[in-house]
Amino acid sequence: MDVFERVREVNTSASLTDDRVAAARARLLSGIDESRERNRRRLAHRTLLIAGAVATTATVATAVVVFTQETAPPPRVEAIPTPTATPQPQASPSPQPSATSGTGTTEPFPGTTPQAGQYLHIVSVTERLHYTASSGEVFPWAWTTQSSSPPVSALLARDRDEQYVPADRSGDWYQAHGPTAERVKLFPGVQGPDEEQRWNTLMPVDGNVGETWSTGGLAGDAFPPMGSTEYYADLPREPQALLDHLRTVVGAWTSSQDETDDALLENMTSTLLSNFAPADVREAYMGALTLSGLAVTTSSDDGTVSFELRREQYSPRTETILVDETTGWVTVHTVRYDRQSGASGDMVPADVPDIRTTYTVSLVNSGP
Repeated sequence: MDVFERVREVNTSASLTDDRVAAARARLLSGIDESRERNRRRLAHRTLLIAGAVATTATVATAVVVFTQETAPPPRVEAIPTPTATPQPQASPSPQPSATSGTGTTEPFPGTTPQAGQYLHIVSVTERLHYTASSGEVFPWAWTTQSSSPPVSALLARDRDEQYVPADRSGDWYQAHGPTAERVKLFPGVQGPDEEQRWNTLMPVDGNVGETWSTGGLAGDAFPPMGSTEYYADLPREPQALLDHLRTVVGAWTSSQDETDDALLENMTSTLLSNFAPADVREAYMGALTLSGLAVTTSSDDGTVSFELRREQYSPRTETILVDETTGWVTVHTVRYDRQSGASGDMVPADVPDIRTTYTVSLVNSGP
């Protein structure tokens, strides 16, 4: 008996309808998938936290399905205080190159480090494919083999996340998540009102914004806090030395070369995707990823560099990360799960990623 059958059994006395069970399952699957992506943005060199974060998320998500009959937001590892009104930030003038404090040398990616009183403002918008079967299950493509029937339609939905990182990293950090499940497109192209209503039941649009404040780094159990100055203190800033250091760290707990390579990619990509690592750390990670031989690196005339990665562990997929070479900030990240030759049920064109996140990063003169 799988977890969803247990959920149905536990809630028999609560008179949950099939639609509500299906909706809860959709929330759980979407939340686990979403939390994995969020964890990717939070991890740096503390890769041993991955297993704990995923396990915690799964536990929280299961509890949400079992114990609540109301529509619940996707499970999140961190606590979410009551949302409050958020004024619009005042954008700063274009930042000017500055010398690294106390060294007299020009920092990497000049003008990307917030000065006293400023914040690094990061907005990410994620479009994610969700599939549904005739049974009412909702799942990402990577989970199609676990579905009792092939998908009959798909929804491309949009989520929004926002962060404010203070110039003094020991100060107050702000995170916001939402709105979620905003409609982008249904597949196949022609959908009647019944199918639209079905998706509205399975995955309702949620306009709420959950907010989290933390001090000294991202909220969580990591020590030093993720994103803090201390968090990056022991990382070499020379690319080859950093690569050797990371291989040693992840090699201490992986059991095969494939696992080591995948854990190494997880660490390097998550650090870059966070967009809040210090400039010299971003530069070192970009160099280490290039030297690793685990990514195809391509520079473009428009000032961007792309890293294409193959991830064979767990859910085989291809990931692409686009980085602005003048800032070291990621602008686009895509994920496309492997489709087996002749696989049935995929009504989405092959050029649509399963996950596509766009990032907008700027320096602002005030926080939320």
